[in-house]
Amino acid sequence: MKILIATDKFKGTFSSKEINKMISKALKENDNTIETEEMQVSDGGDGLVEAIRFRNNFSRWEFLSYSANKERKVQSKYLYNIYSRTAIVESALSIGISKLRRDEKNPLVTSSYGLGYDISRVMEVRKNVKTVIVGIGGTATNDLFFGGAEVFGYQFVDKDGNKVEPIPENFMKIDKIIKPEHLDLPEILVATDVTNPLCGENGASKVFGPQKGATNEQTDFLDNALFHGAKLIKRDLGFDILDIKGAGAGGGIGGGMIAFLGGKIIQGADFVLDTQLFDEEAMKADVIITGEGSFDSQSLQGKITGNIIKRAQKLNKPVVVICGKADPNLKIENCKIVSLFTEDIDLQEAKKLTEEKINSKVYWAVNNCL
Repeated sequence: MKILIATDKFKGTFSSKEINKMISKALKENDNTIETEEMQVSDGGDGLVEAIRFRNNFSRWEFLSYSANKERKVQSKYLYNIYSRTAIVESALSIGISKLRRDEKNPLVTSSYGLGYDISRVMEVRKNVKTVIVGIGGTATNDLFFGGAEVFGYQFVDKDGNKVEPIPENFMKIDKIIKPEHLDLPEILVATDVTNPLCGENGASKVFGPQKGATNEQTDFLDNALFHGAKLIKRDLGFDILDIKGAGAGGGIGGGMIAFLGGKIIQGADFVLDTQLFDEEAMKADVIITGEGSFDSQSLQGKITGNIIKRAQKLNKPVVVICGKADPNLKIENCKIVSLFTEDIDLQEAKKLTEEKINSKVYWAVNNCL
């Protein structure tokens, strides 16, 4: 039996690579005739660079960038393919929320400057780069890419013409955006699984702000700040980003990169799976195993796990979903859902027990789906 294992990260505990290895080990310990193929995956957020690095001649390069609070340098990296002249950048590596201490998480002041620096660094080192693909999940920011735009020469000024630091708490002071005279950019593709608009109840601030440390009062302020920023963008740059699906991704980075860098939003999960040659590998397998930390109806709406399930179904391959916790009401054809934990559990406790739970459940699940 051959099994393709392609799980997403279990957020806050294990990476895609770590979970894949646990599952593979558990299967082989139960049956040494099982062959496994491990495939790291990501939907454009944390783990994108590591998921892609071994495929299609991408080389990894490391450099120092800026964290979301700009107070210290952090180790970042990008991938580059010399044949297609394509670079891949991951926002979570520089301005990711995981790079900040708990007391530093404040979306009123965090900036996407580090991501702008990452892209400009690639352009500086790879002068003939044709395409830059930017994964924008897992950020600590809510600044509409104003901070990143500053790297490319955009200026933000008040009504008296004085420069304003473009962080969300200052947005209402900004009266005008001044575009740089010369801006020579490669194609910018923005990879995300998020379809949220920029503002409103389903927008960046209200949905993702609390995860980044915002209080309820602050989310209202942030939502108004993004709305003000979008109005300036429409007037000064000619882009209406308020109703674009995915504009709210990364705290507004999705919409901001469209306006400031001429970016185009692409579906992160499809990009990763196509680059990983998922369909080809899946055709060789008897069973597909995927999963993520929390599996619910949203997982089926553009996220990597849901995408894998849909592709496996088209290929008529049985699927096992391994997750920390699952919505018990979910029923999916030709798919066995295995929840490692049935109740809420502390992340540290879950981390201690995950491998043990996988060892006891995964082999049984595979055999019961055939």
